[in-house]
Amino acid sequence: MDRIKDKEYPIVSVKTRDGLSLFGLINEVENSEIILINVHGTGSNFFCEEFEYVFYREIPKLEISSLFTNNRGSYAMDSWQDAGACLEIFEDSVKDIDTWIEFAKNKGYKKIILQGHSYGTEKVVYYMNKGKYANDVITLILLGFADSYGTQKNYEKTIKTDLMAEAMVKMKQGKGYELLTGERRAQSGELPISSKTYLNYFSEGSELSKVIPLRNGGSLPMIKNIRVPILAVIGDHDEYTIVPIKLAMDLIKKENKLAKVFQIKGSGHTYNGKQEELIKIVVDFLRDKV
Repeated sequence: MDRIKDKEYPIVSVKTRDGLSLFGLINEVENSEIILINVHGTGSNFFCEEFEYVFYREIPKLEISSLFTNNRGSYAMDSWQDAGACLEIFEDSVKDIDTWIEFAKNKGYKKIILQGHSYGTEKVVYYMNKGKYANDVITLILLGFADSYGTQKNYEKTIKTDLMAEAMVKMKQGKGYELLTGERRAQSGELPISSKTYLNYFSEGSELSKVIPLRNGGSLPMIKNIRVPILAVIGDHDEYTIVPIKLAMDLIKKENKLAKVFQIKGSGHTYNGKQEELIKIVVDFLRDKV
């Protein structure tokens, strides 16, 4: 750890091309050309991922810097700049990751390890298919990979409110930023959601619906398109795969021969209590790749 430049792990900030201010926590290793960039899940942020501290402790030992980032889906709502998970548009996640990679490149990093957790796995897979700097990514890490579209559709079978109908009415009334009220906790019961965001995420044929469609039990075109090594790690309960977890793991391995998939027994979605097992898998994987 003596090679870390700043033991305080400084907070850094960037501005996206559409003017959004984002913040992150960086841990730099002197003379490293490789940085791991983490993209968090729904409504989370750069400082509360339960597995973050083990990455800050162990990743520098591989001569790799790390950057845990916020994006326009941080928190439930960031009203001062019309952001937050309640208001997010999925496709805009590309702008956020573009900006963080530009930040890293401007600091001299030449190789990017792109990591996503939960909903963040869908963002990074989408980025590898759509992002400006996808060719700078040397490895992709998917922690708690998810099918958010399928999870929401399953959730809606348990409630009485027709969220799609309510969202469409609000949009016609010019109330795209108004939160759904009939069953306000969309996002599989976790968060409120605006009508505009709901329609963007959960309309048939949405971009989000195409990213990791595990629910279909078949092909995963966006995973198949990725041309760099993939590490996917998942727990064995409270996951969002829709299909049985073992089948989801097999689908990823079948669709991309560069993928290695691991399951941590007794682990939930955030790896609480299993962080040491998680970081060992990640470090062992990266040691062979960098």
